[in-house]
Amino acid sequence: MSYVNMEKILKNARQGGYAVGAFNIVNEMTAKASVEAAEALNAPIILQTSVKTVKQFGISEMMGFLKPIVKNAAVDVAIHLDHSTDVDFTLACIEGGWSSVMYDGSKLPLKDNIQNTKAVVEAAHKKGVTVEGELGAIVGVEDDIVVKEGESALADPKDCKVYLEATGIDAFAPAIGTAHGLYKGEVKIDYDLFKKIESFSPCPLVLHGGTGLSTDTFKRLIDLGAAKVNISTAIKIAYCSGMGEYTKMHPDQNDPLKLDAFVKDKVKEVVLKHIKLFTLLEC
Repeated sequence: MSYVNMEKILKNARQGGYAVGAFNIVNEMTAKASVEAAEALNAPIILQTSVKTVKQFGISEMMGFLKPIVKNAAVDVAIHLDHSTDVDFTLACIEGGWSSVMYDGSKLPLKDNIQNTKAVVEAAHKKGVTVEGELGAIVGVEDDIVVKEGESALADPKDCKVYLEATGIDAFAPAIGTAHGLYKGEVKIDYDLFKKIESFSPCPLVLHGGTGLSTDTFKRLIDLGAAKVNISTAIKIAYCSGMGEYTKMHPDQNDPLKLDAFVKDKVKEVVLKHIKLFTLLEC
C-alpha cells in the first residue's frame, strides 16, 4: 500500500461496483483522521485539498505534512487537488507533489475548456499524475466557485463525448443535478443522464456534492457507475461542530490536545460512515 494516483483505485472501484470516498481535508489533523478511518476499514481513500486550503498553507508546506501521512498509510491513498480553475496553479501543484488534480474549466466555452484541460493532462501524465475534469455547472459554493440556482446546467452528452475524446482525462465529473454545500429542498438528479454518460465514458465517473444525499441516492448512483464520491461540507461540519460541542462540555478546560483529539474522532466518524456506505459495507 502506498501513495498513489487515482487510476488504479478508481479502475478497481468501477470494476467492483463500489466507490472511493474523496474527502476534503483542511489540515494535518483531518488528514490523519481520514486515513485512520480508511485503514480501519482496509479501504483506499482520496484526500482532497481545495485551492483555498492549499493557498492558506502553501504548496510545499502542505505537501510537507501530507506526504508522510500517506506514505506511512496501510492503504492506498491519493492526494487530489479539487476544483482548480487556474491552469498555472494546477501545474504548480503537479510539480509540488500532488498525485492527482482536477482542472475545472466548466464555466468556459467547451473549446477553451478542452484546450486548458489538454495542457494540464499533458503535463500531469508526464509525471504519472491523474486528471479529473468537469462539464456542466454544479449549483452551490465550492471553495470560491459560486454557481447560483438559475445558473446550473446539466452536462450535455454530445459535449461530453467530444470533451472526453479530446482531453484524455482519467476521471470525469458531469453535472447531473447534485449540489455543492447543503441541499435546500428536493434533490433532482438526472439518473438517466448519468447512466447514459457512464455507458460511453472511457474513464470512471465522479459524483460531486455528496454531503446530504440519501443512502438510497448514493447506492443508486454507485450502481450506475459512480466510482468516486466527493465529501466536503460534512467534514467541515464535523470539524466546527466538534469544537463547539467540546468547549460547551468543558467550558473551563483549556487543553488544545484534548480538543483536537475530540474533533479528530468526530471527523473520523464521518469518514468511516461514508466509506462504509460507498463500499457497500454495513452502515
